[in-house]
Amino acid sequence: MAQKKTAKRTAKKAVKKAVRKVARKTAKKAVKVSARAAVKKVVKMADRKIVRIAEKKVDAKKRRLSKKELEHYRQTLLAERSRILHELGRITEAINESAEEQEAAKQSYSNHLADLGTDYMEKEKNYYYADQEGQFLKAIEAALERIERGEYGLCIECGELISEKRLEAVPSAELCIACKDKKEKIERSR
Repeated sequence: MAQKKTAKRTAKKAVKKAVRKVARKTAKKAVKVSARAAVKKVVKMADRKIVRIAEKKVDAKKRRLSKKELEHYRQTLLAERSRILHELGRITEAINESAEEQEAAKQSYSNHLADLGTDYMEKEKNYYYADQEGQFLKAIEAALERIERGEYGLCIECGELISEKRLEAVPSAELCIACKDKKEKIERSR
């Protein structure tokens, strides 16, 4: 009888061991299968995303500005560049006149300190305006270069077409409204 009990225990242990072994193999296969399925799913998602990006680029190429629109914006930019160059000339003359007046004032000693302060403030204001106009001139020159390269009207961040209203308001715009908003939010958070 003792032998029967020992045999039963050994048989039970062997069955449990066999069941565990089969369960482990099955679990490993299930993990491999689920891992493969997960990899396939990720690859499909990546493929879809790549296709969407490619479609956006193709759509952006299709939605370029016409030659007539480009010429309109080029003329607008050239007129704005002419206006800025004229304004920079006027500011330069004002700065030169201010410098001559200050030299004369130093020699006469008749000016009051408040007058000298006002003169310096006007001179600084002219330098500030000249700097602002210079920055705007650089933006206009960059926009004219983008027209020559055939990239004008496309956002430099996302590649989408910049809206007509934005280009009319700011002909030198290089970002669409959405990208400009993102950029401003980032700058404000600094």
